[in-house]
Amino acid sequence: MRTDFMPDRTTAIQLVEAFRLLVADFDGRSTTRVIGTGGRSFEFFPTAITDNIPPLEPRLSHAVCLLSRFHLEHVAEATLGVGEEDRGAMIISDLLLSHNLARTLARWTPTGAPGEIRVPLANEYVQEGSVEIYLNGLTATDRVILVDDLISTGGTLVSLVRAIRQSGAEILEVFTIGEKTENGGREHLFRETGLTIKTLLRTGLEKLEGKVLSRVDQVHLGRMPAQLAEEVASHFPPGFCIFGSGGDSGSI
Repeated sequence: MRTDFMPDRTTAIQLVEAFRLLVADFDGRSTTRVIGTGGRSFEFFPTAITDNIPPLEPRLSHAVCLLSRFHLEHVAEATLGVGEEDRGAMIISDLLLSHNLARTLARWTPTGAPGEIRVPLANEYVQEGSVEIYLNGLTATDRVILVDDLISTGGTLVSLVRAIRQSGAEILEVFTIGEKTENGGREHLFRETGLTIKTLLRTGLEKLEGKVLSRVDQVHLGRMPAQLAEEVASHFPPGFCIFGSGGDSGSI
């Protein structure tokens, strides 16, 4: 198993290009209104990363995998990566593969396999009582990196945490690519599970000419060395690039 995931030879220009690809996928997207958990309405927008709209290009996937290496700290200790199959399955699988981790995805339909774990799910897109997820392949000795494409309300991650803990496995880290701040998922996940989350970027919403659009508010540099971080940040507006992984952030 690989033990060193810091990309020591990565240049600032490579990282700037990776962030620009990521931001372009999430910024300025038109939203539509959907009804989800609690009967609440949410502003939904698709991206290549979260919905494969447009199709997920290899260079965008590579960008996400590269940037994740500055955030995930416990890959060398992990035995398994866990995600879920809806929407972000391709990027989740790509990301975990890039870290050389065995991986399994929670599914929305049962297999009937021995030991299958079933938990209810409620999130931005579905209401309570309408969907369950099914997780296979975990043992009590597993040490897990939990990955999803996006945290919005936090409902999917809460369900995944409960399923993993039901197996007896230990969760080492929780990581998503995007975070929709208006729906309070980070706070909900912590209240329900005691876990914090690492993210690559945070989005909000803005109204423009009668439309509601997505807006990338900041990107997270994780554990990037200070000199490299400062060089990367110099290519973006002041305050846009933030040290840490969200929650523990500090402006450059």
